[in-house]
Amino acid sequence: MLPGRGGRGGTLLSLLPLQLLAGALSATVPRPPADTEPEPVILELQLGRLASRTVPAFRVRSEALVPMSEFLQLAEVGYVLSPEGRIEASIDPGGRKLVIDARRDTMSYGDHRVRLEPEFRLFRNGELFVGAERLGDLLGVRIVVSWADLTVVVTDASGLPVGRRAQREAARAAFRRRFAGPPPELALALERPRWDGMVVDYSFLAPSSGVGAGGAYSVAVGADAFGGSLELGASSVGRLDAGVARIDGSWTGVWRDSRWLRQVRLGDGPVSGPNPWIQRGVLATNAPFVRPSFVGTTRYDGRLEPGWALEAYRGSELVAFDSTDAQGRFAVDLPVRYGENPVDFVAYGPFGQIRQFNRTYRVLSELLPARTFEYGVSGGVCRTPQCAATTNLDLRYGISPRATVQAGFDRFWRDTLPDLFHPYGAVTVAPTTTWGIELDGVGGALARGTLRYEPSLDLRLMASYTAFDRGTVAPILSPAGQRSDWQVLGFLRPIPGQGFFYLESSLEQAASDAGTITRARLGASLQANEVRVLPYVRLERDVTTRGFMGVSTSVLPRPQWGPVFGNVLLRSSIEWQQAGPALVRLNSYALSAARPIGPATRLEAGVSWTRGGQGATLQLALSSYLPMLRSYTTVTAPAAAPAFATQYVQGSLLWDRRDGRLTGAPGPSLERSGLTGRVFLDENGNGRYDPGEPTLPRVRVLVGSSSATTDSSGVFRVWDIVPFEPILVTVDSLTLESPLLVPVYAAASIVPGPNRFRTLDIPIVQAGVVEGQVVRAEQGGGVGGVTLLLTERNSAAQRTVTTFSDGGFYTLGVKPGDYQLTVAPQVLEALGVRAVPLRFTLAPGAQGVGRSGIEIRLTPTR
Repeated sequence: MLPGRGGRGGTLLSLLPLQLLAGALSATVPRPPADTEPEPVILELQLGRLASRTVPAFRVRSEALVPMSEFLQLAEVGYVLSPEGRIEASIDPGGRKLVIDARRDTMSYGDHRVRLEPEFRLFRNGELFVGAERLGDLLGVRIVVSWADLTVVVTDASGLPVGRRAQREAARAAFRRRFAGPPPELALALERPRWDGMVVDYSFLAPSSGVGAGGAYSVAVGADAFGGSLELGASSVGRLDAGVARIDGSWTGVWRDSRWLRQVRLGDGPVSGPNPWIQRGVLATNAPFVRPSFVGTTRYDGRLEPGWALEAYRGSELVAFDSTDAQGRFAVDLPVRYGENPVDFVAYGPFGQIRQFNRTYRVLSELLPARTFEYGVSGGVCRTPQCAATTNLDLRYGISPRATVQAGFDRFWRDTLPDLFHPYGAVTVAPTTTWGIELDGVGGALARGTLRYEPSLDLRLMASYTAFDRGTVAPILSPAGQRSDWQVLGFLRPIPGQGFFYLESSLEQAASDAGTITRARLGASLQANEVRVLPYVRLERDVTTRGFMGVSTSVLPRPQWGPVFGNVLLRSSIEWQQAGPALVRLNSYALSAARPIGPATRLEAGVSWTRGGQGATLQLALSSYLPMLRSYTTVTAPAAAPAFATQYVQGSLLWDRRDGRLTGAPGPSLERSGLTGRVFLDENGNGRYDPGEPTLPRVRVLVGSSSATTDSSGVFRVWDIVPFEPILVTVDSLTLESPLLVPVYAAASIVPGPNRFRTLDIPIVQAGVVEGQVVRAEQGGGVGGVTLLLTERNSAAQRTVTTFSDGGFYTLGVKPGDYQLTVAPQVLEALGVRAVPLRFTLAPGAQGVGRSGIEIRLTPTR
């Protein structure tokens, strides 16, 4: 053992000169910091690709301590930093409070807490530094530290105010592009054939007994004839076994682009003007066949603090935006449609603050766009016994977006009674976005006034009064014996945003020669989970006063009830009547359960009882909504009468002349249209389907708001679209087998004709890749972030491409055609360079379609 000890001692002695040398070197070379000693460094702080800044920081082991004031400024968060090292901030949405204190070992963000060890927090020179990993845990973001690149990167900053601002800017850019996009590459106008297509609507009602007494039928045939909609129909009148039928026929022509004559109807149909009356004659008008829902714009202005931005949304769609001026004022023009226009406003402050509020704008259906004149004139034979012949002249003019006037007259000729002449006039005004006033009068018939107030979806009030003329013999446009009526309606949602919690009320009175009757009702709606309850009380007063109270309930399907009962919808109602000062009796009740028993069939069973009726009544209903028809079968079994059943069937038959195919639809289908065609691979590029070219199955075709998927033969078919109006047709590119297959036309506009299918074949072509690089002419290095514009010279269709960091670029799905590739003008101006546009042609070849090796050279302008 002595040699061992001696050997080891010798080794230690031999190391003494090295230790002395290391001690001498340590006096001149700095030692690395201890693990917990912060080392000052300079880092690049990056919030995704949105913002970056070079900041002073500290290193502790592998962790980076970032300056919180710099981080919050970059994230666009307002903050307060105390002299003691406590930083506080409020981050929207939700106003979540962020608190980090250099003297505490826990930091908080809303209800979230994260431990912060002493070595990972530092307050020095008036700045608070926090460990990046702990900060990421606190904010719920991933922060990556790279000491090789000297960077601290927040990989996804979308949850921070700066990220939400970038999302808003992208939405605004998309909003601007929505109005600046190119028109459809293919536009097909309305065809006006002499005869094409055929539609048959039918319906039949048959009771289980006494079909001749209780049955009914109707059948109507329609076609596209002489450029319009030709219709001929017959329906039973009275008892079926009496053999009496009503025959109706009409032809309607539409010229949507004409200014003075847009519709003509010959035959049976409603008269022009505001009064519903049926004639057999002629009608002419310049009113559109389908009135666009978009009316115009209404201006909304207000005030916030300077530096704020405001966005307006309808649902989830951005419809307008603005920023405040130096005085904090803003103004937006909101697009409005007929009916209710609920708009949600979101205001954003300069440090991520968020404020939200909403407004509702109701556009009355009687209003016309500003400076719009419409007329209607009609005349013919009356289809009811009240008159022999009738004529109408109707004139309307939109004075402004908020005021419309109307005037005209109705004339009725009668056989034994005096003829009637009713001049009329109306004024509809919306003085503000929350108020609406309607005044109208009909000579020899009535005078009416209506006032509406609707500041939001949570509050609605309406009051109206009508006085009837009593000097007209056997009136047509007003009820006989009626003197006056008035009503007041109200709706209130006490808690905004709680859609199924509301109160509603009504109070109305009608006076006639038979007396006066007053009705009042107060109801509510409550919902908790799947259960909805609607209690109410109502009052009726004429000679006597009757009070009622009741409640209706519904229980939505609950999957946790199992496969049998999980799809059952339960509904019930019960009502009591006050029969005396201290007597309340049951007036009626009903209970039902409904359940789907297939993809298109529904079974409902229930029981009901009404005082004075036939006792408790059992009911069973089976409804089917099939591709060919719809069917309703009901069985009713009263306690005091024999049971009986009824069967109702409704449907349509559609004939497509192109392929001679007869199909069905649930209907009704008269004066509706369809679109059919095939999706095929256009191998020779002539835009037409040629025998032998392959068709493409399982491709989704979008036709307006409808869609269809091609079958195994590449054929699609869509029915029930509006005729005479253009509709947009596109292909869902995600359903194509390859990203290098693209439709020849990105979008096509087509105007279908009535009562028939219009044919549109959709060619698909092989597309390719365009790739290359943008370089500086003098250095030859690639230039990143350059926006390029690739324009098809014939159609003017354009796409944008942005270069990568090395200047390279590529874009997929470029169709054959003549192209020009240019650098965006704003990029040239910002870089102070010029570039020569590059023109080239893409054509199918042995190697496919595409162009590679493109080089765009940027040359300094001076």
